[in-house]
Amino acid sequence: MKEEPKFWPELPPVPVDPLYQLLYQSSVGYKTFCALKAALELKLFDHLTTPTRAEEVARAAGLDPVITANLCRYLAELGLLEQEGELYRVGALGKLYLCSEAPWFQERVLQTLKGTFKLWEGLAERALKGPLAVTEEAFFGEDHIHALAAKALCGELQRTVRMVAELPDFWRAKRLLDLGGGHGLYAVAFTKLRPELEVCVFDLPAVLSHTARYAQEHGVKLKLIGGDFWQDELGKEYDIVFFAYNPGGKKPELLPKIHACLNPGGLFVSKHCFYARAEASKSALLDLEWSLTAWARVKKAGRVYSFAGDLSYEDYLDRLGEFFVVEKIIEAEAFAGPPLGKIGDTLDSRIIVARRK
Repeated sequence: MKEEPKFWPELPPVPVDPLYQLLYQSSVGYKTFCALKAALELKLFDHLTTPTRAEEVARAAGLDPVITANLCRYLAELGLLEQEGELYRVGALGKLYLCSEAPWFQERVLQTLKGTFKLWEGLAERALKGPLAVTEEAFFGEDHIHALAAKALCGELQRTVRMVAELPDFWRAKRLLDLGGGHGLYAVAFTKLRPELEVCVFDLPAVLSHTARYAQEHGVKLKLIGGDFWQDELGKEYDIVFFAYNPGGKKPELLPKIHACLNPGGLFVSKHCFYARAEASKSALLDLEWSLTAWARVKKAGRVYSFAGDLSYEDYLDRLGEFFVVEKIIEAEAFAGPPLGKIGDTLDSRIIVARRK
């Protein structure tokens, strides 16, 4: 029998295809992000509100004509530009979210993604040296708080506010507290619905400077209360406390404070991401991202959106029951926005509506 020839080198015992598929997805995803980021920086979508040739855009903006033409062609493949012959025009998606004058402009979201990528690029260093220490003020600084606002405006804020407005108590309330309200757009929306309602936002003083800008931009008057809710009192005689996506959201020690600041029979509306007692992880990817930074005021735990001393979902409901009667629990599917694979995704958060005993 003729012996089979031995070829060098031999085929690998495990095909490389799964690895290359991961690398391909990473390569295409990152390059697509860079194309979008460049288009925003160059205000390409603003230049294409009417049908225009790529070479005309390049000439008007002082860009390389070949690169501009290829960028336009790729953006058209993505569905962000419409192409007819040599003419390009921004499509419906780009017009709503990628033109600088659009009310739902998403440039800040891309900026925070870029910052997240930079953090991930230092993963090896963080593994050697430990998490990067940041203050809460720095984390919720200029870019991040505006990105949270831009993302919320794409649907989650509207759906959440509608759910609060469906509560009869909302239309009877005189005072509402947005606890840890951040950008304050929920408070703005509540005020737009009921201008006679006194809406207060309690947050760190450095954060409230951004809240004030959003209130002024949208033409509403909010009462801003600067402080640290771990140390300071929250005020008195609120009819509703709204508390969303905050490091204190699963802490037992805040519940007596929230109870005390509400009028008898007042409503506590909490929107947070809880872990069940036996739940190990919601996302290994986001657990890793979560562990790359450490906050100053609140000690993080190992899983995304978890902090030292947090109660499990079951234990939180038990503790909540000491001060409140739970009236409604709404699952994330009813209000969540689309995920971005980053800190800020809704995951399986819940809205809990509870009445003060």
